[in-house]
Amino acid sequence: MSGSEEQEFDPTQSSTLVNYLRVMNHVLQKGIQAGGVVGLGAVVPIVAYRQHKKGLGMQEALPTLAASVGKTTLITLALSIALGVGRLASIEDLKAGVEDRAYRLHYNQGQTRADLFAQVGIVAGSAAAVAFLPATAAVVVGSAAAGAAAGVLAHVATRREA
Repeated sequence: MSGSEEQEFDPTQSSTLVNYLRVMNHVLQKGIQAGGVVGLGAVVPIVAYRQHKKGLGMQEALPTLAASVGKTTLITLALSIALGVGRLASIEDLKAGVEDRAYRLHYNQGQTRADLFAQVGIVAGSAAAVAFLPATAAVVVGSAAAGAAAGVLAHVATRREA
C-alpha cells in the first residue's frame, strides 16, 4: 500500500470503549452545533429585543448575546449527552452497535464534511471572541457555537447533491 492510500477503517479492531467514545464524540459535536443553531435562531432574537428595550446598542449587547448562546449550548450539550448515553444504553449488543455506528459515521462523507465546516467555525468563533469581546467562558463557548452554526450553514449552502 502506498503512503497516499488510506488504510481501511475497521472498528472491530478497536475496543468497545474506543468505539463508544467515537460515537459520543459525534453526539458532543451535534450538541454544540445544535446550541449554535438554537441559540442564534431562537434565543438571540429574544435577548436582543430585551437588550434593545434597555436602551443598549448592538456593541454593548454583543457580549450578552454571545453568553446567551453559550448558556444555550451548555443545555443542548447536556441534552445531547443524556440522549446519546440513553440511546447507547438501549442497544442490545453494545459492542456490535457501537462498531456499526462508528463505521457508518466514519464513511458518511456528508457528516464528515459538516463536522469539518463546524470545527472551522468553532475555531473562528472562539478566536473572534478572544480577540474582540470580553472573553468570559460563556462568551467564548457562545461564539464557538455560533461559529459551528455558521459552519453548518456554509456546509448546507455549498454541498452538492450526488
